[in-house]
Amino acid sequence: MKKLPLKVMSVALLCAIVFSSSACDKKNNNGSGESGGLGMQETSHRGQKITDDSPWYECTSAKFMPEYDKSKKAQYLYSDLIGADDKYVVVRSSGNYELPADFNWANYSSKDVEIAILTVVDRATMKSVSSVDLTKYYGKSSYMNGLSYSDGKIKAVISDYDSVKDQATNKELTIDPATGKEVESKLLDLNITPGKDYKIGDYKITAVQNWDAEQYYTLTISSSDGNTVSAEVRKAGKNTYDLPAIIPLEDGKALVPAIVENDRCFFELDLKTGSLTEKDAKEYEWLNTDFLFSSIIGRDGAAYYSSPVGIAKIDTKNRKTEQIFSYSWCGENRSVLSSLVVGDITEDSILLCGTTGYGQAYTNSSVNDFTIMQLTKASKNPNAGKTVMELYVPDGYVNEKIADAINKFNTTNSDYFIEVSGRYTDYSAYNYDAQINNEDEMQTASLNGDAKVGTKLAIDLINGEGPDILMNVANFEQLNNANYLVDLSKYIGNLDSEKYFTNIVEASKTDGKLYQLTLCYGIQGIHTDSKYAGASGVGFTTEEYKQFLSKELNGKDLITSGQAVYFTRLFNAMSDKFIVDGKADFSGPEFAELAKYVKENVQERARNWNDPAADGGPYIAPGGAVGVMAFKGDRAFAEDEKGFFTTVYGIGTYFYGITGLKGGSAILGIPSTDGRGPQFAPHVSVAISAQSVNADACGEFVKLLLSEEIQESLALNDEFVLSRTAFRKVAQIAVDFYNKDGRNHIYSESDIQKNPNSVITFSKEHIDGLEKIISSCSRSNACDASINLILIEEMPAYFLGQKDLESVIAIAQDRVQKVLSERG
Repeated sequence: MKKLPLKVMSVALLCAIVFSSSACDKKNNNGSGESGGLGMQETSHRGQKITDDSPWYECTSAKFMPEYDKSKKAQYLYSDLIGADDKYVVVRSSGNYELPADFNWANYSSKDVEIAILTVVDRATMKSVSSVDLTKYYGKSSYMNGLSYSDGKIKAVISDYDSVKDQATNKELTIDPATGKEVESKLLDLNITPGKDYKIGDYKITAVQNWDAEQYYTLTISSSDGNTVSAEVRKAGKNTYDLPAIIPLEDGKALVPAIVENDRCFFELDLKTGSLTEKDAKEYEWLNTDFLFSSIIGRDGAAYYSSPVGIAKIDTKNRKTEQIFSYSWCGENRSVLSSLVVGDITEDSILLCGTTGYGQAYTNSSVNDFTIMQLTKASKNPNAGKTVMELYVPDGYVNEKIADAINKFNTTNSDYFIEVSGRYTDYSAYNYDAQINNEDEMQTASLNGDAKVGTKLAIDLINGEGPDILMNVANFEQLNNANYLVDLSKYIGNLDSEKYFTNIVEASKTDGKLYQLTLCYGIQGIHTDSKYAGASGVGFTTEEYKQFLSKELNGKDLITSGQAVYFTRLFNAMSDKFIVDGKADFSGPEFAELAKYVKENVQERARNWNDPAADGGPYIAPGGAVGVMAFKGDRAFAEDEKGFFTTVYGIGTYFYGITGLKGGSAILGIPSTDGRGPQFAPHVSVAISAQSVNADACGEFVKLLLSEEIQESLALNDEFVLSRTAFRKVAQIAVDFYNKDGRNHIYSESDIQKNPNSVITFSKEHIDGLEKIISSCSRSNACDASINLILIEEMPAYFLGQKDLESVIAIAQDRVQKVLSERG
């Protein structure tokens, strides 16, 4: 392994990146699982040899579907874990059957429409031993109000309202898990609300959510000797939104984390007396409450929870979270593992359970498998002798297809083994909070976070302490430097432009070097009708865009940023004109043209998302088109919509946009000086550290990701990929789906009935057009966060008339050049 003696350089690098913007917080990101990270201490094993006694787990798994009424079509069905012990795993499946369009709601009966099934699985055989359709206990207006499994008993609370008698009831059923038969039934006091139960030693704690002047929780603590006390988790004048967990402490006490308004609060509960004492939240900065919703109390009395990278144990005595299982320590798909929760845990075994296979593209299936995995510690690691290579990915998460590729590499490579980590993830660096209310604030927070996390990565990479392979870090453009990353060109060779979108590869290069290979990407630009395009046919010059807005949109800009952020968008799309071979030059006419356009045509600040006059409002996609997500600040479609600024991440989103524009199928570049095409937004990318354990071994993994098998599997996940063959094959599958079974994903049923002639039939023409759009992408939208922050700080002086452009350029260019020079 090559390791450069560049400690001094790394200190200079830190200063260059962190102090390039006064907006940057000086707090370091240690990437070690504090409250801003993934909730546990992660230890890198890169460069180490796997030994016989290195941790490894063998897996026994089973999948099953609940026994619902197959004569009806399930509209929605989801299963989750209720509880588990030595004998059984108890699963709840809930949902509803599809109703006809002309359904008479006066005849609605939850007994006939709702799905509520209880399934009990034998842990030894992994087979169902009993199944109970709980709707047989329903009336016309019943619902499941509580379900629990403890001490070998299943208890179900069913609430019902009789509108004729104007009477409500809560009935508790006790069910034998072995037979599924009811063994006891009793009515509960209506004042008693079922809650979530926790078992800590000899105490049972029931947490119930209440609403009064504000939202709060009541805790009822029952001891084995029959004593019962209670406590309220409540702060006057504030809403307590959630209690993610209750965690055992020493000396008969428990920790109660709570989300109170926008604050994380911590209370110490005396289990004997019920007294509740608020603690200083700083004492628990080491504990990330984001992942505690999945926590359980293990047989040893400690709390455990799952995170994106593995399973952690909470050590309250030593104030730390310890990783006791990594998803790299078994041969199962880590994406599937990360979607499961811990059902039971001992020193040498782990039970994981949960619904898998949901959210699949190009399918109407709303019924998914419930997966049970029993992991048992192996006596010997089958990968002994291999050298560990670390793959870092933000959030520690890779999609299911990339996880398959990692497993394939680990199975077929005789010398190296890839372990995945998320150790540089630091959510606190991004400072996303309720105070972010417009696009400018969101973008600035993202840039500050990227600058901080990118700094930590850069320093570790240059000192040989970083990961070997990096995925999904294309937004850290400051890493695109030979000191940090390897040129991947030799591993991908000369790709055939007839078979691959080589323009995406070329546009991913920095000064002719391919430091990060984009594998999946979105298309960012102006979605509109092709007739509005400028002379280039793929974008707009600044003057052409100005005319487009004036003539077609009454001057209303589709890009809703304020001046400073808007300018960085235009700068990034043309950064090849301003930064070449590590030299910044803002003196040319292109920079001046963009700056003048923004000064004369763009609003000073982005509008507040909560402002009724703001463009559009919260956007909800009808039917949930594959790839479409609702997000605060997204635009809704107006009846006469002629275009919108978008990032399209898949064919489903693209087709949905076409329907919203009533046929508009072009995605054009944002304004530039030369009318260039749209940008691509790297979504899945890969890079190799210049100080990696073995760059060629990492290169073999890169080659695997480019294989047709992996490319096609990614495309089937509604992703845009590099392979044209995979793109066209899957695009045809998408066309067939959206023309038939998937039509309701992009059209609401009311729209279809109201105007059936307006429904668009997708065809090969749309596939050809989309292929041309991808081929017209000229630049990545990834940016150098530190440089953008400098521009956001300096350019407003020109936009607001405080300084002339030459003066602003002199300062901004000098600051940017210092950052570039310090990086080497």
